[in-house]
Amino acid sequence: MPLASPTLDQRTYRHQAAFQHDFAAQWSDLARQVRTSLRLMALNGIADPLTDTPIAASSLQVDGPNFRESLQHDGLVSRQRAVLLLLRQLIEAGQLPRLEALRLYCPEAITPFAQRLRGVVANFQGSEYIPDPVDTRRQKVRHEDLCQLSFDDRSFDGVICNEILEHVYDLPAALRSMRRVLVPGGSLIGTVPFAYCQAEATVKALHLGRDQTPELLMEPEYHGDPVQAERGSLVYRIPGWEFLDQLRDAGFEDPRIEAIHSPTYGILGAEIPWILVFMAQRPQDPAPAG
Repeated sequence: MPLASPTLDQRTYRHQAAFQHDFAAQWSDLARQVRTSLRLMALNGIADPLTDTPIAASSLQVDGPNFRESLQHDGLVSRQRAVLLLLRQLIEAGQLPRLEALRLYCPEAITPFAQRLRGVVANFQGSEYIPDPVDTRRQKVRHEDLCQLSFDDRSFDGVICNEILEHVYDLPAALRSMRRVLVPGGSLIGTVPFAYCQAEATVKALHLGRDQTPELLMEPEYHGDPVQAERGSLVYRIPGWEFLDQLRDAGFEDPRIEAIHSPTYGILGAEIPWILVFMAQRPQDPAPAG
């Protein structure tokens, strides 16, 4: 049953200027908002963003000051709870099928997030990036290259892409590939490390071809990778607001950033209280002439 009055600050941004206006207007109060949310969660616990099931404060773990990544319950962190809340909102608005009918793809298969979705979404498909064709892990885990997905056109109602697009070697190809496998009207939801104060991406490395070493433009940065935990995954870019234009160029409509802050659902950033989630839809097919 939905909560009577969840505390939720949610804002939609389609342009950088509107975000910068709100960011500047609230700058002096942002740290207080973060502290207040932490106190509320310590007193009241949180609620599961898909089901509203109460989660006791004693079940929450905090490991470091970056609450986007460090505020954990059952393996999930703030940014993932924000994505689940948006998934629920799309379902409740009738823009996606109910969980028992939803066809959902996620380019992760062995993470706690994938396990959670697999437990509630009847038609869930996950994958990992395992490019070596003789890697024995392919026998247990499906391999997919996000830049050239093998699924048929219009296979999924939704695609959720968490903290992956900064690592893909060809971002425009990955966006086109995800659009292709969505049904008309289908939704793309996801998170990425986001340079919210700049328009252009910070490009850290360039892809030079399948068998060539990437060209590093600055000190290499690696993020955690569930498949290659010992090495991590190279960061090619940190997107800025031009990312919304890149989504449009790939054929998506209404690309936007949802800024979400909710102590009720354990959704909290660090230097800003909001978690920033990107969303877009594959356009509906045009009506037949005549």
